[in-house]
Amino acid sequence: MKTSITSIAKIAGGLTLMAASSIAMASVSNTPHNLSVSQPDGAHMTGAGATTEICIFCHTPHGGNQAVNAPIWNRAVSATSVYTRFSAMNRITFDADEAPIGSVSIACLSCHDGTQARDAVINGPGSGNNSNVVGGGTWMDGTSSTTAYLSDLNSSDNGTLTGDLIYLGTDLRNDHPISMQYAGGGLSLTTTAGVLRDPDFAQYTGATGGYGSTAANHAPASSTNNAANVPTGIATGAVNYFVKNGSSFWYIDTGIGGYQATDFPLYTRTDGPVATAQPYVECATCHDPHSSNSTFLRLPNGNRGSQVCLTCHAK
Repeated sequence: MKTSITSIAKIAGGLTLMAASSIAMASVSNTPHNLSVSQPDGAHMTGAGATTEICIFCHTPHGGNQAVNAPIWNRAVSATSVYTRFSAMNRITFDADEAPIGSVSIACLSCHDGTQARDAVINGPGSGNNSNVVGGGTWMDGTSSTTAYLSDLNSSDNGTLTGDLIYLGTDLRNDHPISMQYAGGGLSLTTTAGVLRDPDFAQYTGATGGYGSTAANHAPASSTNNAANVPTGIATGAVNYFVKNGSSFWYIDTGIGGYQATDFPLYTRTDGPVATAQPYVECATCHDPHSSNSTFLRLPNGNRGSQVCLTCHAK
């Protein structure tokens, strides 16, 4: 499956994971995203076929899925047509256009839509092993690793991974909408300072900034993006964008300044109803898969005080 997403979006997909802080990256071993035998708590493999490799369940050094806008992705993905989108509910308050389910969200759903076993990967662990399965062990709930779907998780998994929070299925009508225009549209690469259509969302502020090399940023400076371009004093919840290597990227600032792993990235897509490249909301807008908090939310305190919601929704 390939989506007609611009090279800008491919960069943005990689940028999100690359931007995670070293602290967050190091802590993934203690989260439910670690499905190896080294996971101290939650759902993990057991038995002779289990693996000690942590990253293999999502990433592979070589031969990653090129149809996915996530770095060296080690999983197959479902066809976009299998998903029922939020717009199918025909709610009058939902005024954004949707692109096909894709971009970085399709990578998240390659586990969370429950259509394939959790250890169904492109390249298994070990040299030259493309067996499409990690191992022949079992999961903590006793199911075979080759048939264990996310829907198999139950209270025997220490009660931490149950229900729709991890098993979304392919019917996404009861989940936060993804692959939708942010705030109903209004921003694009040709209208970088447009007025967003839905006033109930954080609006563009007119501030631009670089993606510099200061301690508060996560990328080296270039000839056009240096520390002097990093924005300061941007209000929390403001939609901003920075220019990197001649391309624009939007994000909702959460108050630190400059682009951070704790900010909410928007993903540039051209495969929606409006062909002009514009920012979309995806799974990784709110979630960082390497985060150490229990729901992998980008804010360190999770959704305390509904701050995740209120970062975008101006209520």
